[in-house]
Amino acid sequence: MKNMYGYREEDVIGLAELLKIRKNKPLSAVFEEYGIKSGKAKGTVRNLYYALAKISVSDKDFCEKYLDGIPLSVGKIVEFNKCEERTLIKKILIAKSEGCSVRSAIMELARGDAKTALRFQNKYRNAVKNNPELIKEIINELHKKGKDVEKAVENRKGEVISDGQFEKIKNEINGLVGRIALKTQKENEFLKARISALERENIKLYNILYGKASPDTLKYFRRGGERGIIN
Repeated sequence: MKNMYGYREEDVIGLAELLKIRKNKPLSAVFEEYGIKSGKAKGTVRNLYYALAKISVSDKDFCEKYLDGIPLSVGKIVEFNKCEERTLIKKILIAKSEGCSVRSAIMELARGDAKTALRFQNKYRNAVKNNPELIKEIINELHKKGKDVEKAVENRKGEVISDGQFEKIKNEINGLVGRIALKTQKENEFLKARISALERENIKLYNILYGKASPDTLKYFRRGGERGIIN
């Protein structure tokens, strides 16, 4: 699958096609609609729009095919340079190694400003997802300085989980699997016993109805014999 600025081509095209028929809808409404359609968060769709805007300017054939030749306009996007990106990721990893969550580290770096925090978060997650070599370089660099960040485990959302947290989650999952297995075993044992009882009652009923030495069937049921049969 071809990628465009870190996003799947089909996602970029999907948003482009929705934008072509947006009419007078505000962008936020389009982002929300595409988020529901694609299962993506609204912030992710916004970032996808920025990638699409870049493509609409740099790729005339794409713009002509999917956007009727009209490039998308966006407010000025302040890009991170490589040094700023590296510094941001380094600070987040250091904070995480000291016990902070990624979110709290980002809010601290953004000094509580929501827009700046979102920008930092998007850059961090994009680096984790699309630039693992950079993350590895930074981890090795910090390790040489005595910062033990290589023991962190990255999940698919870009959050960093410490070894202790990872072990706790693993133990909880193992415990859940064990409880499910025990419950399943007990249910199987109950069903086996139930089937055996039903088979015995079936043999009894068969002998009553068709056996040579059986009493009169009508008399049997009149005496309430059917109450001994398992339902």
